[in-house]
Amino acid sequence: MWQEAMNHNVENILSLLRKDPKANVVDIGCGDGKLTMQFKEKIHSRKMTGVDGLRDRLKAAKQRGIDGIILANLEKKWPLPSGYFDIVIANQVIEHIVDIDHFIEEIYRVLKPGGYCIISTENLSSWHNIISLMFGFQDFSHHLLRKKHVGNPFSPHYREKTASWSAKDNSGVDDSLHLHVKIFTYRSLIEAFEVFGFRFEKGCGSGYYPLCGALGFFASRVDPYHSHFISVQMRKP
Repeated sequence: MWQEAMNHNVENILSLLRKDPKANVVDIGCGDGKLTMQFKEKIHSRKMTGVDGLRDRLKAAKQRGIDGIILANLEKKWPLPSGYFDIVIANQVIEHIVDIDHFIEEIYRVLKPGGYCIISTENLSSWHNIISLMFGFQDFSHHLLRKKHVGNPFSPHYREKTASWSAKDNSGVDDSLHLHVKIFTYRSLIEAFEVFGFRFEKGCGSGYYPLCGALGFFASRVDPYHSHFISVQMRKP
């Protein structure tokens, strides 16, 4: 069900991207570039930049053909020009960020007026998180310790080294230093960007546990507020 939700989430992001061969695009937290290449193909962009905080991931992204790769600490000022990009993509990144104000301000800074960003993340108010909290367990989406994933014995990664499981999806690079520290709801994600001057345009959800298949797909479309993953398109005026 998780893989189905993640695949649907990627489809959602692609559906929010518009074909624009002239667009300057940056994928924040590009990882090893697998998804970045899918985004590039959908947009038909000639200029795609990948930003990440891990050298080994960027090395893999470069081998995949990402035009420009930039090593950056996302908690500090990004080494990107102001008002340069038409599209900013940040998939499964914002939940790792401590200073959310800075993160949103930097997206606003590097976007051209009229440009847009696609933000995708986990959803604190997904049904599986709500039910976990009702029974006194830690929600599935937050990470508390680097040493081990704790608080919810129903998690498939319970007692494993936190986030180390993501290595198989990132060319073998261990991501255990980057925990999920802040999880949004659908409403709070939209409102956070609106506070900094963005305008909400579109949003969608994916994954609707315990439903799966066509039923889960339909439910997440109708009710993104309780889906596992949420994606929003926000435009800079």
